[in-house]
Amino acid sequence: MSEPVKVTILGTEYSLRTNDEGLLSELAAEIDDELKGLQQKFPTQAPAKLAVLTALNTAEKIAHNQQNELRELDRIREEINRTTDDLENLLKG
Repeated sequence: MSEPVKVTILGTEYSLRTNDEGLLSELAAEIDDELKGLQQKFPTQAPAKLAVLTALNTAEKIAHNQQNELRELDRIREEINRTTDDLENLLKG
């Protein structure tokens, strides 16, 4: 682990340790932007509620990305199987 990295999310500074300072800073900025956007849409909501909404939105994005990656892996496997079958047929022929 490296030295602590300071990030600011919704006006609060956090000191965090990470192996990838650039990634942590980028993620913190994304979270901060999303929280600020929700705060503008729902100005009367407590920051904790906004944090939960942000966590759920982030989890949903991750889940969709994972599903898309699995679909792509399935597509690639099918293509490999077709190509393998074609090569086997050529070698037999």
